[in-house]
Parts: sequence; structure tokens; C-alpha cells
Amino acid sequence: KIPRPPNAFILYRKDRHKELKNANPALKNNEISTIVGAMWRRETEEIRTEYFLKAQECKNQLLKYYPQYKYTPRRSADIRR
Repeated sequence: KIPRPPNAFILYRKDRHKELKNANPALKNNEISTIVGAMWRRETEEIRTEYFLKAQECKNQLLKYYPQYKYTPRRSADIRR
């Protein structure tokens, strides 16, 4: 199975997760996600645009290796089986 390319927020969270975990080792993942989500909402357009461009680059790389890739989400009926 081909993994989905990460979106801008996922890339941002990945970068910020390391920083927060190093600064506060006691934080749990759900607490870090809450903090990073608030940080993302307050982030400047320049930073957000930077991450959107990184996400586009990741997507382009994926399409270069897997030109036939197309995201097809599972329907909720398929998940229950």
C-alpha cells in the first residue's frame, strides 16, 4: 500500500513535536497535538505557506515514484466489516 503524502499541518506537527517533547518530556501526544494545533492557528501566513510548499513537494515526490497513485478513501461501510 502506498502511504498518503503528508499535508502541511502534519509536516508542521512533526517539526514542532520534537521541539515540544525535548522541552517538556512529560507531555503526552494528545497534549502536544492540542498545543501544536493552537500554534498552527496562530502561525503567520509566511510560515504556513512554507509548509504548504513542503507538502506539495512531498506530494510531487510521491507522484514521481508512483505516477498511478490516487487517494481513494474507504467508505464507512467498508471500515465496519
